[in-house]
Amino acid sequence: MKCVLLFESVHRVMKAEKLLKGKGIKVDLIPVPREINSDCGVAVELSGDSEAEALLILRENRILVMDCYTKDLSGRFGKKKEIQIQ
Repeated sequence: MKCVLLFESVHRVMKAEKLLKGKGIKVDLIPVPREINSDCGVAVELSGDSEAEALLILRENRILVMDCYTKDLSGRFGKKKEIQIQ
């Protein structure tokens, strides 16, 4: 399962990517899927196994995650009702 994180700006996406990669978390930048948002934009995609660690790192560095979606093996997206940070 994959996790897709949305941010308020491309600047925040780039900052999140740099920070997470610097902490050893494998991330990819992807276009925001149309199923999630019709606006043009960029999102961070990472492994579901890395989600909690990534969210904690982002929170500690005051980078706000607007929304978090899961992507199942069939490619469907589901919005997380609440972003949980452990």
